[in-house]
Amino acid sequence: MIKTGIARIYVQGSFCIDCGSSIKNELLKIEDLSNVYLRPDKSLIVFNFVKANEISKAMNLLTSLGLPPKGDRLKNINALKGLCIC
Repeated sequence: MIKTGIARIYVQGSFCIDCGSSIKNELLKIEDLSNVYLRPDKSLIVFNFVKANEISKAMNLLTSLGLPPKGDRLKNINALKGLCIC
């Protein structure tokens, strides 16, 4: 049996439930990342992972979607223009 860890990533900006499905689909493209759960009301994304580098891939993906992890310093304020335009 493969051991998995749980990642909880709070993101800057917000997203709605509708846009959350697109975020989830993109995250599930990362190998060995599963059980993606989104809490738009808390700007929280939770998932299971097998290797620690998958967390880094997920964080990079979220940043590219306009949802960088809380605490990340942004060089470009326009980086928060995200996937969700609702």
